Amino acid sequence: MKYFILTAFLIVVFTVNSVSAAPPKRRVFRPGEAPVEISIEDVVERLKTENFTVYENALRVYQTKEAIEIARGNLLPKLNLWRIASVVVDPLSIVGVIEDIAPFLVPNNWFRLEEAKILNLAQAEAYRALWANELMTAKALYFRLLFDRALLEHIKQTATELEDLHLIIKSREELGGAPQGASRDIEVRMLSLQEDRRALEMLLLEEQNLLSHMMDLSADELVTPVAVKLPKFEDLKPLKVSEFEARVLATSPEIKQFEHLISAADYVKNEAAFSFLGASSVSRSVAGGIFDSLPVQNGLGFGTPASMRIVSAQKEILESQKNGIFETVRRQLKLLVNGYNLDIENYANLERRQDLTRASIEQLFERMRLGQDVEMRLLVESCRDHMQASTAFLAVKFRFLANEDRFSRLTFLGDYARSPDYMGQLKKTKSLDRH
Repeated sequence: MKYFILTAFLIVVFTVNSVSAAPPKRRVFRPGEAPVEISIEDVVERLKTENFTVYENALRVYQTKEAIEIARGNLLPKLNLWRIASVVVDPLSIVGVIEDIAPFLVPNNWFRLEEAKILNLAQAEAYRALWANELMTAKALYFRLLFDRALLEHIKQTATELEDLHLIIKSREELGGAPQGASRDIEVRMLSLQEDRRALEMLLLEEQNLLSHMMDLSADELVTPVAVKLPKFEDLKPLKVSEFEARVLATSPEIKQFEHLISAADYVKNEAAFSFLGASSVSRSVAGGIFDSLPVQNGLGFGTPASMRIVSAQKEILESQKNGIFETVRRQLKLLVNGYNLDIENYANLERRQDLTRASIEQLFERMRLGQDVEMRLLVESCRDHMQASTAFLAVKFRFLANEDRFSRLTFLGDYARSPDYMGQLKKTKSLDRH
């Protein structure tokens, strides 16, 4: 009996501890439930640790890092029993055995080791660029969701105002105080707004699903952004390209990636020149195989000069691509600064335009309440003008946020100042060590 009581007690204790130690379940969105609210900080943190595309490229960096170990290991002696046995039959094959016993005497093995190191740096820069682009896309989608949500509220408010106006016009038509068909124009506008509202609601749902996917959430989870603090637009100053161009070019991972590839091309050319001392068996395909298709002979032959020229042409291609990216980055900065400054210049006008169109509508409504004649065409045009002005004013506010983030991406400031360590992405790859 004592053993039974003790056993039951241990089972209860174990069960309680297991329940308390169980990780909390992540909230899952179900149809009919409200989406989970997230902040812009949540998006930044999730993109650093949870994103399919970023994770895939972290694995590519991991592969290039392991390729360095392979290249370094190939400098050490290795045992090849079949080649040793062939020496008994053909003593001249002792040269091949030397490549196994003393591979460090083969210059191309050293060149491949240096290439592996450089290609690892190039892949790390590609990873950094991709992570930054994914983060910028996610944050732009976050701001777009906020804008579309604000626009949807504005459409609903305008639709409510048009419904009130439609009732007034229809009553005046029945009493003969307004021309027949006047309410028809208002109803057409109301139906158009209903279509816009439905289309915008569907767009919001698509954007929410896309943001959830970028944050590596399940298909059952849906997120909605919380409002962000808008900057004081009156205090913003225009930017100058000359003040930031040097930093943008110096921090661009796209440019750095091609600089590393150009450096690796020099070692590939050396491989072709020293091929008569033996070829290396280490593959470079883990870095995209950019140099694997270049012909490097195993031994000195009449094709060696042509091989060196092909490698030189490949290096020239890389330098041309680097120059193209260099100019692309400069152009992106210029266009961004121009758009940013244009919005600053137009902000006051857009705000004033919204106020004027709003005052115009209120004046027309007041005239109608007083029983004065109001031309329906003028009223419809005023509603349309106010809708366009309000939309443009909303758009410039959130465009400021997106442009500021794009500027941070180009200069690698703010959330982009410190890219995540790719090894932090590889917590799922611990199983690689067991295979």
